[in-house]
Amino acid sequence: MPYRADVDGLRAVAVLLIVFFHLRLVAVPGGFVGVDVFFVISGYLITALIAREVGSGKFAFGAFYMRRLRRLGPALLFTIVATLVAGWFILPPSFYQSTAQSAAAAVFSVSNIYFWQQAGYFDTSAAFKPLLHTWSLSVEEQFYLIWPATMVALLAMAGIRVLIALTILLGLATLVISERVLHRLPEAAFFLTPLRFFEFGIGAVLALTGWQARSAAVAQMASVAGLFSILYVSTVLTEASAFPGLNAALPAAATALIIYAGPTGSMNRVLALPPVRYIGQISYSLYLIHWPLIVFAVFLWGEAIDSRSVLILLVTILVAGAAMYHLIETPFRRSSPAGFVIPARTLGIACLTTAAAICLASLVIHQANGMPGRYPPAITALIEERRVAISERADLTREWDCNATENSAAVYLTGFARCQPETDDGIVVVLGDSHAADVYMGLRAAYPDMPLAQLTGNGCNFVARVASNRFCAPAMAEWQRWIEANADRIAAVIYHQSGASLMQRGVGGNETPDPELIDELIATLRAYTPAEAPLIVWGPRVSYRPTIDIAIAGSRARDELQDYYPSETFAAQRLLDTALATAFAATDTEYVSTITTLCTPDCPVFTRAGDLYVVDHAHWSLPGAIEATTALIDASAGLKAPKDSVD
Repeated sequence: MPYRADVDGLRAVAVLLIVFFHLRLVAVPGGFVGVDVFFVISGYLITALIAREVGSGKFAFGAFYMRRLRRLGPALLFTIVATLVAGWFILPPSFYQSTAQSAAAAVFSVSNIYFWQQAGYFDTSAAFKPLLHTWSLSVEEQFYLIWPATMVALLAMAGIRVLIALTILLGLATLVISERVLHRLPEAAFFLTPLRFFEFGIGAVLALTGWQARSAAVAQMASVAGLFSILYVSTVLTEASAFPGLNAALPAAATALIIYAGPTGSMNRVLALPPVRYIGQISYSLYLIHWPLIVFAVFLWGEAIDSRSVLILLVTILVAGAAMYHLIETPFRRSSPAGFVIPARTLGIACLTTAAAICLASLVIHQANGMPGRYPPAITALIEERRVAISERADLTREWDCNATENSAAVYLTGFARCQPETDDGIVVVLGDSHAADVYMGLRAAYPDMPLAQLTGNGCNFVARVASNRFCAPAMAEWQRWIEANADRIAAVIYHQSGASLMQRGVGGNETPDPELIDELIATLRAYTPAEAPLIVWGPRVSYRPTIDIAIAGSRARDELQDYYPSETFAAQRLLDTALATAFAATDTEYVSTITTLCTPDCPVFTRAGDLYVVDHAHWSLPGAIEATTALIDASAGLKAPKDSVD
């Protein structure tokens, strides 16, 4: 198969979409489809290579995997090493520990499985995982492990027609399964290789059949339709879209159209232009380096939200990617008439040694809990205090059974009745997401005799329409049934949730309150609350950005921590608080501003007794929850503080 410059240009489109998405450019909220473009290209090129060599009798597994090692190994290992070294200076212990774990997973090409077991690709914590992007490399490497042997065996036993037919059938089957799994286990559909095969399969079928446009008119239509479809999909899909499934089939099919158009297609000729082709040639190094740079920039300076900082970061990524391509990736692939400049044996020993060193370093970092000894004693003590507070919070919010989460999904509904007060009257219902679970923790500790019903779940708020596949939907239905069945026992309902889902992202990443979502919240809450019981909304609390552990790691002394968050840090949340207060003023619902009540004037990072107030971006520690809930009880006209409160 002759070299196609337009396919390199297609790589450029893929990697730039991914980079733009990770830079949070609002024009491409679906830029993550660049990964799907890469999968189709990989399926096409690898299948074409194997078919050609099998046909000529030159295919050898050893030579195939050595080429893969030359192409992928050095740059990946360099990225992992550089990330661990930079992490020593930048990452707080908990993040450094998880990064070390993901480094070992990436070495063994199972990081997709590792991240599948952690959390979603689009969740908030994803912004702090510098090796998250290696999941797609693991998917590709697993494909490289299985597909060559499958191809060779089928070609030998049944021939190319049977291989084509089976590839089409398998691709269709995995697409259907992916769509079905997507509605029950979305993370599995996203991360696991078998459920992505249909994308590789599209490229493989193109390579096996040799399909290519025979007329200029068809080539032009396929070329234009393919490129503009990819760009269109990248603008209409968002992090909230169901993905992959059928939505991933759209950019995959569009990529196939571009390949099918052939080098003469008008858009293909644009893709083959030298500047575009060059970005495609460095795309692997660019992909490897871009995400660690973005993550470390977030740790050091916060998210890039203005045009100038985004541009600086983009230029840095391009320069770093080019440097890595020329200095790390290319030398191992350079050849002479006598063979490769760096022999296979030398390459193998170097990669094996580096991989072993990474695994050893990762083990040491993991065992040492992220190396907290890197910091002064006072900061090390704060790190330990936070670690203990996180564990304590998980127990007291009843994370494992009475708070709806992925972890408790299997037992939550069966044990629901046990989690609620059985005979008490005058029950105070605590309703909402994980922030409401903090409220339950604080009230239970501050007022031990207060009858409390905990109707909470991580991410389960009454703004975003909860998809049927999430644990929230059945949990929230159970909440409504319980409230209706126990309406005469309820003295008040306290609702509390994160403010993030009430905000809309504007140009440059700035966040503003979303009036439609606020109206949706008000309407939904009324349906959940018995008419006889007062509904009291405790407004969203502030969000500490960067998270408290990053602030701790960036402070030289305990006293510096409060100064880490100037008042302008919370400007957007104050606007949301004002908008909510205005909206609820027109209803019979009591609205209590959490921000006005607790930020007096500074939003606290320590309690009055000197304990940490929060453990991450917003969740309270036990002392913080006690101090916050007692203050909010006092500020709520519809609630009367019991006499048995904790001082």
